[in-house]
Amino acid sequence: MAKKKIGVGRIGCAVVLLFFLISAVGLYRLHTAQKHLPESFVLKLDIHGNVPEVSDAGYSLPFERKQRKLSLQEVLFLLGNAATDDRVRFVLLDIKGVNMASSAVQQVRQAIEEARKSGRKVHAFLRNAGDKDIWLASSCDSVTAERGSHLFLDGLKAELLFYTGTFEKFGITFQAAQWSEWKSGIEPYTRREASPQYRESVGMLLDKTYAAYTGDVTEMRGIDPVAYGSVINELSVLSPEQAKQYGIVDTVSGHWEYLERIRKTIRPEKGYQKEDDVFVSGERYRNAINWPYETEANERIAIITASGLIVRSSDTILSGSDRNFEEKTLRRSIEAALDDRNVRAIVLRIDSPGGDALAASNMLQMLDSARVKKPIVASMSTVAASGGYMIALAADSIFAEPLTVTGSIGVYALKPEISGLQEKIGLKREVIARGENADAFTLFKPLDEAGMAKFMETTGRIYNDFLGRVAESRKLSPEALKRVAGGRIWTGMAAVENGLVDRVGGIDDAIKAAALLSGMDDGVVPQLQFYPEPQGLMEYLVGQKPGTATRIAFENIASESLAGRSLQMLDLLIRLENEPGGAYRMAMLPFDLRID
Repeated sequence: MAKKKIGVGRIGCAVVLLFFLISAVGLYRLHTAQKHLPESFVLKLDIHGNVPEVSDAGYSLPFERKQRKLSLQEVLFLLGNAATDDRVRFVLLDIKGVNMASSAVQQVRQAIEEARKSGRKVHAFLRNAGDKDIWLASSCDSVTAERGSHLFLDGLKAELLFYTGTFEKFGITFQAAQWSEWKSGIEPYTRREASPQYRESVGMLLDKTYAAYTGDVTEMRGIDPVAYGSVINELSVLSPEQAKQYGIVDTVSGHWEYLERIRKTIRPEKGYQKEDDVFVSGERYRNAINWPYETEANERIAIITASGLIVRSSDTILSGSDRNFEEKTLRRSIEAALDDRNVRAIVLRIDSPGGDALAASNMLQMLDSARVKKPIVASMSTVAASGGYMIALAADSIFAEPLTVTGSIGVYALKPEISGLQEKIGLKREVIARGENADAFTLFKPLDEAGMAKFMETTGRIYNDFLGRVAESRKLSPEALKRVAGGRIWTGMAAVENGLVDRVGGIDDAIKAAALLSGMDDGVVPQLQFYPEPQGLMEYLVGQKPGTATRIAFENIASESLAGRSLQMLDLLIRLENEPGGAYRMAMLPFDLRID
């Protein structure tokens, strides 16, 4: 009987082992098949919806990678690689409902223009296009609109929500510690409408973004600016045929018809041609090349991407969102980059509106220590504001895109008070305390004069420390610092003019600057090492997460849903009771800016 049991167990183990072997062989064949590319093909990049700064750091199987959307960094590097790849006949952008931040649109446009300068044609196909779709497509050699679709060109807006009246109906009010009237993150909870400073900040960003959008489209498409303004203000919704009349698109075609025409151009021989023989998706192309581009150099530049809300750890109050960048993630990424002898310099890629003020301060200290050993260059993507700006201060040089949202140098704190709610619902509260101030910071009553003074004092310390770090890093006089700080928001271009950023440029410019600072020889193309590092296969199989990975499978913060962001903030405030003093000090951008 025992022998039979042992035999069954051995058979079971053999079956499991055989299953894993077969799976491994299948995955290997699938992986190697994806590595093979046709001798001549069209690189087809699907740009739909939101395009996050980076993709999920977790492990993904080969068939999963094929389905995963491209990130912003991948799109930029793929366009750069395609510019010098003779197998690529041309690049086709399939554009639908783009929901990227304005700065991200500009970054992709710049990559397209660089590819065109190298002689590579780039074409766009639009399906139910909006303002951002047109903005992006206008940088291409030709633009085709799908027959039967519509173009919605209604301009740009900023949507501000104020919850003060809503909360008051429930008996909830807020006390705030606001350092400078420009740090407007408290206003949705303390005011019923925007302050003049809040409106001015948003209006400035809207003006610059709208000017960039309409200016780029009219210049590239050869459209009279007044005529395009009339399209936006008077028509708003256009058929593809109308868009062609105005010069917004070049041709109108059905999607299948358009692709079939390309197939016949690339493969003129008769007979059916598989789509994979003509079109190579961005993900397939990404898996087939030496990422992000071929280089024989051993010298490396580390790219550390700090994207999402800045938090201390995954169990802190701000981690209610799945879009976090934790202290330990940065620490382990820095340690890996410093330990790698081939890494000559670090590029800190920032896509963050800030978050926990203390976490940002701690990250700045880590980066300051790392810069002693290896040079650091900061590359600001769509947003690097408040705490996101703070961590950039460690860099030897800071680059920003023209429309990067940055600055917002300031700190604010909110303390909810629910005595009105308590009365409405008949909640009886009895407190037994030891110490005169044990119940001073409770949610169930407002702060008294002494408590409010302490509340302001603790927040002020953080703000003053922030100011000191900016003044020291950027070599700003007290007068200059006063003009640019206080929570004011700047575009990347304006930040350069005001001394907060060194120069306008993209991630490629930052990489070149880092190589130069490290003493690398001119003409050497360094390898790029990306952090946080992705999860390995064994970690995936055993269900563990890598120590260096963080939860960064998220949408770009600057262009995510305003309603979703608001719900996250509401959840944050409700959980403030768990924090010492019932408040949380935040160095975070107070609003979102979107083009709809």
